[in-house]
Amino acid sequence: MLFNKKKGEESTEILAAKKEKKAKRVRNVRRLRFGTAATVLTVVVIVGVLLLNVLVGIVADKFPINWDLSEDKVFTLSEESEEIAKNVKNEVEIVIFMNESDLSNPTMGSDYGVEELNTAMKELYTALRQYESLSGGKVTCQFINPDQEPAKFAAYSKYEVSTGDILFLSGERYRTSNVYETNNFATEIYQELMYYGSYSTAFESKVEMVLAANVNALQSENDRIVQVLVGHDEDEMVIEGLKELYELNGYVFEELSITGSGKFNPDAQVALIAAPTTDYSADEIKKVQQWVYNSGDYGRHLLVYTDASAACPNLYELLDVEYGIQVTDELILETDADRMLYNSPYYVLCDVPTTDYTPNAASTGKLFTMNARRLTTRLKDTADKEATISHLGVPLNAYPKSAQLIKFENEEAIATGDTKGAYTPEESAYPLTSMIASVINAYNNNSYESTYGSVIVSGCPSAAYSTFVQYDSFVNEELLLDSVNSVTGHSDSITISSKVLSGDSVSFTGGMQMVVGLGIFTVGLPVALLIICLVVFLRRKNL
Repeated sequence: MLFNKKKGEESTEILAAKKEKKAKRVRNVRRLRFGTAATVLTVVVIVGVLLLNVLVGIVADKFPINWDLSEDKVFTLSEESEEIAKNVKNEVEIVIFMNESDLSNPTMGSDYGVEELNTAMKELYTALRQYESLSGGKVTCQFINPDQEPAKFAAYSKYEVSTGDILFLSGERYRTSNVYETNNFATEIYQELMYYGSYSTAFESKVEMVLAANVNALQSENDRIVQVLVGHDEDEMVIEGLKELYELNGYVFEELSITGSGKFNPDAQVALIAAPTTDYSADEIKKVQQWVYNSGDYGRHLLVYTDASAACPNLYELLDVEYGIQVTDELILETDADRMLYNSPYYVLCDVPTTDYTPNAASTGKLFTMNARRLTTRLKDTADKEATISHLGVPLNAYPKSAQLIKFENEEAIATGDTKGAYTPEESAYPLTSMIASVINAYNNNSYESTYGSVIVSGCPSAAYSTFVQYDSFVNEELLLDSVNSVTGHSDSITISSKVLSGDSVSFTGGMQMVVGLGIFTVGLPVALLIICLVVFLRRKNL
């Protein structure tokens, strides 16, 4: 019995030992399994983080993310620019002849003490990237440094570009601009800095206007050419204001001097006479007349701005005899204080009547005119339904009965802004006007087709100055676009204004975005995931 008891006790101990050994083996297997799982998970996370960084880099290149914290959203495209980018049909290649870093992380402005220049460069860079993204890849950009990459630069030599230029290419068609054309640094501010060591001029960015104008112009099959007639001491501010606005809407400006053997571009749709102060010769008048007539085919349009006081009898006779518009020697002034700007009777807010030529500008008291010269016409503004040929004279702006007239001979009163010598015309003369469209609808007996041409005359050159065109409270921009688009058949209008920049604009761009990306994706996210994996591993290890 004793032997049997000891044997039983020994059997129990053996069984207990076996159970313990089995349990230990199970625990080791579990630890191995969980340790392996944790290791595999860690490896997977690390590989995933690396792949995520690569993916983020690829997506960021194709769909750049821009955190714009500037007060006026300097680095964000306007709705108009976004529409242009989204509606690009013809592929456009944009080549900037400088280092990419000169725009993405600019320092040139700091060298001149003009931080606004750095802001404008950054704006240009972010705008280019947004065009690439919004166009779905139809707009592409590349940077070439002519000094560092002479072979690449040589491929574009036929376009006569140089350092700082921007080339827009679409098939065989192209347009050129310059980095400094996207802001006014190269003109007023630069001169002030050179002479005075400081500047007071507001720094304006024209980045959106330059990009939109060039990209949009390359979307049409043919250029809508505006032939600018020069050589008669024209008002440069008229040319600059209209060029800025019309090029944005797909027109191309070409200067032409017809004082000698210069000839009109046969493809030009519009000719511009911009407030000359010296008269045209008889031969030049004949050239203009023949160009508009076009052997009876017309299809051409003439825009004429008359100077506020200059005498150009030959030009004014052409407008009167051929196109039924008389240029008077009177200025229009206002007696109603509600229609004055800056309390000056010569700074007048007038009306835009509803016509076929003012679809977007028709309004009341919103068109700004300064020292406007009165125009008259002997033509009717509606056609005779029974006539086969019609020649209309359509006023495009209107001054009510509160307006008066003053003759140029009252020079002293006009110069001082006085109303001495002003008078009220006959009631039948109202509404007064300083802008008239002379529209010719005829029939060509040779081609047996209807023909159409127009001459638009404005007695107020200042209405086309960019300073006034960009005022949102005025409809100068709309009327100037309406007048040219209505006669050329171009219906889509684009209005993008320049932006006034300040040196302390804030934005997550360039280096800041790189720091944010580095902190979040390259460092922050991997560290956070590794910590999580380590915690999981330690907890599993203790199981």
